[in-house]
Amino acid sequence: MTGRPRMVSDDEVFQAVADTVTDVGPAGLTLAAVASRAGLTPPALTQRYGSKHGLLVAFATREAGSVGAAFEQARAGGAGPLDALRDGLIAFTAPITTRAGMANNLAFLQLDLTDEVLHTHSVAQSRALRAQLVDLIEESAVAGELKVDDAADVADTLYAVYSGAQLTWAIDGTGELGPWLADRINRVLAPYRTPR
Repeated sequence: MTGRPRMVSDDEVFQAVADTVTDVGPAGLTLAAVASRAGLTPPALTQRYGSKHGLLVAFATREAGSVGAAFEQARAGGAGPLDALRDGLIAFTAPITTRAGMANNLAFLQLDLTDEVLHTHSVAQSRALRAQLVDLIEESAVAGELKVDDAADVADTLYAVYSGAQLTWAIDGTGELGPWLADRINRVLAPYRTPR
């Protein structure tokens, strides 16, 4: 006999984790806070994931494994590879609309860097993101949008600028994060664009 079906999916729980991190940071990331946001009880989360750390590992595993989804969603709207690259990168930060939200996510990154298990998933996510960038840059070259000799080198530079641009926006950026990132992504790629 099977148990009752889950009324709240793992994806809904993981969205509650992400929203809690953005709203209150790691200090406020409790099983009670996530459970409340997801419409569950803390014991239900414990039963499902074993502990707060188990929940965070499950969340990190999902995040590392779903990097391609943002780019696939951008492509589903008919975007070419270059637009999908930009739109996919911006989609990763779409939930962050305030400097406090960015600060909370940066504070959460500290957990990823200091916890051995979580760090493994952060590395996997970072490498998956760069692999997506390489693929889209290569595809953009084939489509005639870019002229590049080394897609991996361009992807690495783009990834560094993208990561740094999030921090500079949080410190003294203007406007919303998405356009701020789009401008910097476009600047990195501008020298490689083929004339139209």
